Amino acid sequence: MAADPRRDGPRVPVESLCTELTGGAFRHALVVDMSEDGLRIQRPIGGPRTRSLQLEIEIPGVDEIGWASAQVCFDEVRPAGGGGIVRTSGLRLVAAAQRHRRILREYVHDVWRELRREADMGAYLLDASCYLRG
Repeated sequence: MAADPRRDGPRVPVESLCTELTGGAFRHALVVDMSEDGLRIQRPIGGPRTRSLQLEIEIPGVDEIGWASAQVCFDEVRPAGGGGIVRTSGLRLVAAAQRHRRILREYVHDVWRELRREADMGAYLLDASCYLRG
């Protein structure tokens, strides 16, 4: 949830699905975090390595599939839970319908506000007098 100085807006953790379309082939991936301008996805090792992708994105809580074009910012292999490895890619959205951009922006900012509220409430409770002397 920490802000990255390379980004203007918040990035929030998610567990959502997306499908990438590359060269006429479909490949499924797990979206692990998103911002209004990009996604980080994880998927099995293999498949073509390209600099641009067409995506179908499932935004949690929305009954509509978003379509977008994305540019790969980084593509690397990382350890996964259980001793395996996954391919992790950071994607910057370069084109999407205005409606899908708006839905994504609203989702990210709503989740960010909720995460901040929860963090602020936790800090507030730790300062409460009942915790002063343990």
